[in-house]
Amino acid sequence: MNSFQTLWWAQTQCDHQVLRLLRRSDAIACQQLHYLQMVTEKLGKAYFWRSGKPPRKSHASFVRFLQALDDRSDQDRTRIAQIMGFGRADDFENWIPTITPLAYDLERLAPQLAGENSPNPEYPWPVRAPAHAPVTYEFDIWNKLTNTGRGRQLLKVIDAAVVEFPKYA
Repeated sequence: MNSFQTLWWAQTQCDHQVLRLLRRSDAIACQQLHYLQMVTEKLGKAYFWRSGKPPRKSHASFVRFLQALDDRSDQDRTRIAQIMGFGRADDFENWIPTITPLAYDLERLAPQLAGENSPNPEYPWPVRAPAHAPVTYEFDIWNKLTNTGRGRQLLKVIDAAVVEFPKYA
């Protein structure tokens, strides 16, 4: 892990710690989603600093991060799969495309990617004539993350990815 990754991982850990506090206190969905989006974005950026060069400037890094983990050597893929809670590298490889739509939805929670009329956990929308506040909105992605096996598994993978980052970075 290089010094750039260390910096980004430190911030990722900090945001992850707040997310875990929010989870334990059963905080409102918009607050948890806000921190979850930030954790996944920064996790991807920390990973892509592995080249020693800045990753492209974008809020969309989480899906590419998951795909990049699968684009490693067979030995690395096996180790990474186990770190993420999968028994075999093939299980992890097969899981990634099935979770990608939900991972894209997580990325699009960033206001810049959400668009002017799309729900995001930070700002009321639509921007010019707000009809909803995030605090009162029922986010479909929240229901998918918390009420489906696939969503709960993604949350566990994110937790493992943050905690175990130095082992695969």
